[in-house]
Amino acid sequence: MTEVLELFAPYGPGWLGGVLLALILFYFGRQFLEEFKKQNERKADLDVKREERKQAEVAERAQRDRERSQMEGRIAAQMERSNSLMEAMKTLMESVATSNEVLHADLANSQARSQGMAAKVDHICDRVDLLYDKEANN
Repeated sequence: MTEVLELFAPYGPGWLGGVLLALILFYFGRQFLEEFKKQNERKADLDVKREERKQAEVAERAQRDRERSQMEGRIAAQMERSNSLMEAMKTLMESVATSNEVLHADLANSQARSQGMAAKVDHICDRVDLLYDKEANN
């Protein structure tokens, strides 16, 4: 230490104080810069993590939107199939109703013909009975 003091002795104590002050400022300045760099790196890391989180949220939202769109598509297709089946059932019911009307008309016609035939058979039975009665009396 004395050697260092002897080096600066010709310049006076002001120079020695100035050099010490410069060394102290250099030491603390370097520590300040290192801490400043660390803070900037931490901020950068936080920014990167925040951006990654945002990207993950965007990707998740896009995935949910795709799934929702697919689900809506399936629902729409199911509704369309359901509507088609309803139309087919409606057509079938109309066909059954028309068929029932035709069968009802045929039944009414058949009943009328049966009544007509029954009247004829009754008439024939009456005639045959009348003939048998005549023959039996003769």
